[in-house]
Amino acid sequence: MINSYTPNSSNPSFNDILDANLLKLRYEEYVSSLKKSNTKELMMTVKDFLSFVRNLRSSVSSSWLAKNLYDQEKIGRKIYFVLKVRYVILFFYRKIVEGLIVKLLSLIKSLLSQISLT
Repeated sequence: MINSYTPNSSNPSFNDILDANLLKLRYEEYVSSLKKSNTKELMMTVKDFLSFVRNLRSSVSSSWLAKNLYDQEKIGRKIYFVLKVRYVILFFYRKIVEGLIVKLLSLIKSLLSQISLT
């Protein structure tokens, strides 16, 4: 699991360098974690990433960084949503395919019975 990031503001210049390095390390951890194919781990990583970005975005003053973090959060929410609804999508997919297979089998049986009668 990725550790939480909490900025410290007692010495701005020194902490800015430390915070930037911690931020870089944190993002590198997210990059490697997001490349994993395990859905459960991916979902946990995205959830943690969303929390991290929300907390970070609330403490930044730079408009370009806030915009970038907002865009990251937006994409992260979309990924999380898709991961949450994947079972519903699979359920409908299976139902549609099963229904089409039943119809196809019925048509084939009908054709075979018509051929047998002639």
